[in-house]
Amino acid sequence: MSVTGPAKAAEDVLSTQVGRELLELLDKRTRAHPWRLGSQALPLMVLEATDPGVDAGAYVDALAQAAAAADIPHLALSLPDSPAPRAADHGPDDTGPRAGDRGPENTAGDGTAPERTAPAEIGLLDALARPNAWPGDRSTAGRYRFPRSDLVRSFEQAVENAAEKNSAHPSTTTPAEEWYDAAVLLPWTRRPLTAPVWWSTVIVLVAAIFGGIAQGVADKTRTGTLLMMCLILLGAVALAAGLMNRRIWLPILSRVGFGTRYRWLAASSFFAVQGNRGFDGRLNRELDHINQARTIASAASAESWLQTKTFAFLEDLRARHRKLSPTLRGFKRPVPSVVFLKNVTRRNGGVALLLAMSDVRSRRSELHPLLVVASVDHAHRADIDDLPGVRRTADALSPLARYEQWLESLARAQGPSAQVALPWLLRLPIPVDSPIRAAPQPLKHRIRPRWTWLWSGRSLLALLAALAVGGSYLHAQLTSTHCSVQALFFANTDTRLRTDSAGSRECVGIATRGVRFERGPVSTALDGGRSRPNPAHTAGQITLADLEDRITAENAWVLGTHRPYVTILFAGMLTAANGQESSAVSTIRELAGAYLAQRSNNRSESGGGDNPLKIRLLAVNAGQDMAFSKIAADRILAMARRDRTVVGVAGFGRNTAESQQAIRRLNAAGLAVVAPVNSSDTLRALPHFYGLAATDNDEAMVARKALGGRRAGRTLIVYRSPGSGNDYGAELAEDARRALQVDPSSTMLRYDGTDDIGGKVRAACRSSTDARYDLVYFAGRTEDLSGLINALRDGGCAGRELTVLGGDEVARSRFGTGPTDVLLPRSMTVYYTTHTYLPNLVAGGRDADNPFFVLARNELGIGPADRSALLADGQMVMTYDSASALARAAENAFGTLNLAAHDGPRTPGSASVTSGSVLLTLPNLSYQGATGVIDFTDDQHVSGGSGRRALTLVKVTGRDVGAAPTAVCGQLAGGAPAPGLRPCR
Repeated sequence: MSVTGPAKAAEDVLSTQVGRELLELLDKRTRAHPWRLGSQALPLMVLEATDPGVDAGAYVDALAQAAAAADIPHLALSLPDSPAPRAADHGPDDTGPRAGDRGPENTAGDGTAPERTAPAEIGLLDALARPNAWPGDRSTAGRYRFPRSDLVRSFEQAVENAAEKNSAHPSTTTPAEEWYDAAVLLPWTRRPLTAPVWWSTVIVLVAAIFGGIAQGVADKTRTGTLLMMCLILLGAVALAAGLMNRRIWLPILSRVGFGTRYRWLAASSFFAVQGNRGFDGRLNRELDHINQARTIASAASAESWLQTKTFAFLEDLRARHRKLSPTLRGFKRPVPSVVFLKNVTRRNGGVALLLAMSDVRSRRSELHPLLVVASVDHAHRADIDDLPGVRRTADALSPLARYEQWLESLARAQGPSAQVALPWLLRLPIPVDSPIRAAPQPLKHRIRPRWTWLWSGRSLLALLAALAVGGSYLHAQLTSTHCSVQALFFANTDTRLRTDSAGSRECVGIATRGVRFERGPVSTALDGGRSRPNPAHTAGQITLADLEDRITAENAWVLGTHRPYVTILFAGMLTAANGQESSAVSTIRELAGAYLAQRSNNRSESGGGDNPLKIRLLAVNAGQDMAFSKIAADRILAMARRDRTVVGVAGFGRNTAESQQAIRRLNAAGLAVVAPVNSSDTLRALPHFYGLAATDNDEAMVARKALGGRRAGRTLIVYRSPGSGNDYGAELAEDARRALQVDPSSTMLRYDGTDDIGGKVRAACRSSTDARYDLVYFAGRTEDLSGLINALRDGGCAGRELTVLGGDEVARSRFGTGPTDVLLPRSMTVYYTTHTYLPNLVAGGRDADNPFFVLARNELGIGPADRSALLADGQMVMTYDSASALARAAENAFGTLNLAAHDGPRTPGSASVTSGSVLLTLPNLSYQGATGVIDFTDDQHVSGGSGRRALTLVKVTGRDVGAAPTAVCGQLAGGAPAPGLRPCR
């Protein structure tokens, strides 16, 4: 690049009338038009000296300085006149070389034609398209790159290499062979592979992402998920590195079948117009033209070579202004590029270059973003006038008027130069005398649109950094909040991770899309043990994870059948704090009962039915002591809103303040809740709540039978404090105080948990040595019973005959001498009420035809030997009946609506059987269940219950530890008498 002339001289030149108009013309043609840059015609402006004393080149220098001050992308070249004539000086009608040229007779001694000097216009194009030629090479809009010009340059190099080798060893190679050998690994690909500057940012991003992964490790994310994330991250970095370095991917493309790294240009607007003989044909044709132009001075070949090279340069320049590029560089270069050529002649190649540019534009009809400003001195003005078809223009018009005239005539004047020479040429005569006026205002600084800074390499790196840091933070937040996060940022919103009162992290919510509530490798089994999940587990070995896997498989089968179905949710305490997993065993057994109800409804091969309306079962975890019942209710209601197949909830067996609030929310939302073992007095008044268990009031009234009609003496009523996961205890204790009509000297003892009951009971016993307790009523949890018995014995209360009464929680404990059994003192007799008494259910061989026992044996492997350990507490069979009740109500609604008789489109997904239709059928439900008659027809939904639920009073004495408990009185569900027992009321 060269700009000549001092600044003061340039100011003087532009102060003239012509100079001001030329500057105005340059200003108008180079104004920023980021949206319309490719829709304006840019001429080839030639400033012609009208008199020998006029220096047209001074105007070019002045305009170049003005362009530099305005930050217009430009390149200024000064072209000295070439003293030697060349083959390119021939006109279109020339048929041979001019005088003085070396003819074909001047050959080398080996018979090959000597190599000739490349035409000057070829050198000009090389100067325009060489690397780092244009100022601002490190521009934020990207470097000026010229791949098409590089391609043509590689043709030239191949011809030179072939000529050198053939001069030493004739006929050893061809230009095509040389080009193919060099095209795979061009010299610039042999540079050392160095890490670019932006790799430091990549390292920061990787570190940030690995920080998020470390957070995932801290939150106990699965190892497989972490490994997959690491592999994806490394693969993305490797792919980015490969795509950003052409030295890697271009040779690969070449080797796998793309031929050469320039093969992609064969389908572009550049090389495709060179002929229709395919890439090899076009290549050989161009090589022949270059070879003939350099050896035998063929005017036609030289012209073709020049036209191809010009076409490549213009197409490269147009590509650098393409708007729809990955970097949006067309918007970042809102002004056209400008080339300033000083003193063009036929001999120095300037006129030939203008001729080639005009021809290419005319043939291709492309509006290339290039403005050319050239000057011709008076001595060489004939070089343009003598071109065929060129008409001399009048000198009277101003530059702006000439531009308007040229623009109007452009459409009708286009054509190859053999017909109309240089149709894109705008000839601007520079007169001798031009009035001098005040210096013009400098051109406004050309700046890229401000919004394009948002789309740049720096902003991209900043965005990537923000996304990496923000994404890592988001992923860490998701993994610390949700139980399952897939593909980094897609969390399962049906579940949440929460910290319980003991500091343990629990997964609560609805188990959808493969979520497992237990996050560790081992799971709690039906017998209270802990083991790894295994599909081969049976009976007491079956874990919570095994049940979840079986339910997931059954749900997949239901959805895969494309038959009508409804969704039933089971809610309960499926997980507990670390070290207290045994407290969740009863709820896990309830889930097993719900699974058996699902199989009973869906399948016939295992001993169940085969109803047309299938059941999809989803487990809902409310966490330790049902503390997260609010979250469970939120998730249930959210699913009910988006999934119309949800018809009701079975479960909520633990009566706590949180679970009561959740049940009341579901009731208010119009969703039925059928609870298997919730004995609350107050919940019975809710219109959409149905409990299969007797109420606390019923249990307290039946417990009076243990007294044999005598009044209760001094009584110790032990109950768990509200808010500690046993709100039903206070209710049951108050019912017992009223029903037993205890002595006024009795004690209401409240404790806070398993660790608190022993000390308080021992203190109460020791303080009552003068007036010992005759009766103890226990209204606590199963897990607290051992502490109570041990405290009564250690405190002295069991030193003489002592009767202990309890509710259904006591029924969940086993009495004996086993490692998990409760050991009774010989002086102690325990009475407790149970909703299900196993001997009553299997009496008379009913286990042979009762679907529950058949399914328990076939599906879970629970035979007669395992019943006393797994079924005696009644949790499994009661939940079986509650889930079956919801399924039966949905089936009745399905039959009442006669949906099966309608066409298929109305029944898929059972969208017509809704929670509302189930609410209508539940009050009329009455059928024979596993625990007796499930009858909701007499439910008045009043506090205290209907009194028609199954309830049995059982006696266990310490004098005969190990013997089976003995039933005192009882009744089956629906009020029917139990086999061989008198009613308790």
